[in-house]
Amino acid sequence: MVQKADMTDSFFNGKKVLITGVSGFIGSHMALRMAHENADVSVFARDASDLWRIEDIANEVQIHRVDLRDSQSLSTCMKKVKPEIIFHFGAYGVDARQKDYFDAVNTNITGTMNIINSAADIGCVKFVNTGSCAEYGNKDAIIHESDELCPLSIYGSTKAAGVIIAHQLAQEKNVDIITLRSFGVFGENEGSHKFFPYLILSILNGKEINLTPCEQYRDYCYIENIIDGFVLAAKDKTVKNGIFNIGSGSVYTMKHFINLVFKNIETSQKPNFGAIPYRENEMWKQQPDVSKIKSVLGWEPRITLEEGIVRTIEWYKNNRHKYAKLGR
Repeated sequence: MVQKADMTDSFFNGKKVLITGVSGFIGSHMALRMAHENADVSVFARDASDLWRIEDIANEVQIHRVDLRDSQSLSTCMKKVKPEIIFHFGAYGVDARQKDYFDAVNTNITGTMNIINSAADIGCVKFVNTGSCAEYGNKDAIIHESDELCPLSIYGSTKAAGVIIAHQLAQEKNVDIITLRSFGVFGENEGSHKFFPYLILSILNGKEINLTPCEQYRDYCYIENIIDGFVLAAKDKTVKNGIFNIGSGSVYTMKHFINLVFKNIETSQKPNFGAIPYRENEMWKQQPDVSKIKSVLGWEPRITLEEGIVRTIEWYKNNRHKYAKLGR
C-alpha cells in the first residue's frame, strides 16, 4: 500500500466524494487518500480502464463504469451518486503517447463540460479540478497563475481550454471551483514510461538506462504533497473560483534527480546520457510561483524531495512485479 499522509481528520468522514480518472496516477492516489479518510467514495472509469492502482481498496469504493464524453449516461450516474465533492482527474494526453486530437478535445473539454453541468444539476457544492503546467508552455521567468497560456501540445491546449470553460460554467451555475495546475509529480504506482519509474525499474531490472542529455530543468514534487493540496482545496470554504499552481517551487536539471535516485539505490549501473534525443517541443524550464497556494490554502510540501525519492524507490522494489504486464 502507498504510505498515507498524516492529515486525517473528520472532514471527509461519510462525505460523498466522486473521483474521475481513478485509473490514472494522481486520481488513484486521491482514491487511496479518500478511502483512508473514511469518505463515501465513488469513482468513474471507462470500461477499458485497468484499475490495478486501486486494487487494494476495490471493496472500499463504488466503481462506476462511465465515459465522461457520454453526457446522458454521465448525468444518470451522477444522479445516483449525488456527490458533495468532485475531484476531477479524468483526462486524455497525460501520456505523451496519446496523440489523438479528437479524443483530447472530447475528453478534456467536452468531458469536463459534461461533468460540471451534471454537478450543477445535482447540487454539488465543490468541484476540484486538475490543470497542468502544460497549459503554460515554455517560460523564461517564474510562472504565475496570471501568465499567458502558450501550450505546445494538444494536451496542453485542450487542458487550457477545459480549465477556462470549467471556470466560466462553474461561475454561471454557482458551483465552487478550484483548479490546481500541477507541475512535475512523482511517486508510487506511476506509469513505467514516466521518468522516475523508467529510471528506477531499469536499475532494479539491470537494464540499460538510455536518457537524453538531461540538461532540461524540472520542478518535481512528491505525490502525497500534491494530494495534500487537493485535500486543502476541497476543504476550503473561502475560494469560490480560483486557480493555483502546485509544485515544489524549485527547479533542477534532470541530472540532479537522477543523481538523487542513484544516491539512494544500490547499483553499479551508469546512466547513458545522450543516448536518445530530446523530444520535439521539449519544455526546457518551468518554475512555478507557489506563493498563492501557500498563502491562500495554507499548503506546504510536508515530504522533502529526497524522502519522496526514498519512499518511491522502496515501493518499486516491493512492487515491480506489477509492471510485468504490458502497458504499465
